[in-house]
Amino acid sequence: MSGALLYLAIVIMWLCVLVPMWLRRDKSNLAELAELEEHYTGEHQIPDLTTAPDEEPVETERVDPRQFRYRRRAIIVARRRRLLFFTILLVVASVVTASVQMIPWWGVAPSGAVMLLYLVFLRIAVKVDRERRQRALQARERTRRIRARRRAEELAAREAEVIEFTGAQGDVLFDQYAEPPRRAVGD
Repeated sequence: MSGALLYLAIVIMWLCVLVPMWLRRDKSNLAELAELEEHYTGEHQIPDLTTAPDEEPVETERVDPRQFRYRRRAIIVARRRRLLFFTILLVVASVVTASVQMIPWWGVAPSGAVMLLYLVFLRIAVKVDRERRQRALQARERTRRIRARRRAEELAAREAEVIEFTGAQGDVLFDQYAEPPRRAVGD
């Protein structure tokens, strides 16, 4: 009996993975993500050597990098939530089967371990995402400071140099014999 339940648990776990693929959510999201990455990286601008040279290349519009990052993040978060939902569903199913004594009480441990390991993975992913956001924020701040400094330098370079104008100097008489060791060129 426990062997049949093990197979049932394996089937349930595979269904948790395959049902979203059957519904093509992951596949369409991955296709959309690949399309966004192609536009974001500019790979669509590489000339196609298989077409005749007299044909005009088709122009495509570029995707805003922020929009790309937001959509990519939404796809990743949806995937994580869906997998967390299925691991919770697996734990609930194993607890129910253990409560009706179809499996022993320790039969809940594998599904609980899977869920705990996934929660640890999610926690690590959250930390990595937070560090990545902090690095991006620091990079934007550093870029902003560099731009402000360059702008200030450009403004300083554009401004005219102000020269102090002093009043007319009094007349100084030239005495050609005041400094005997110096002579005019050609003397």
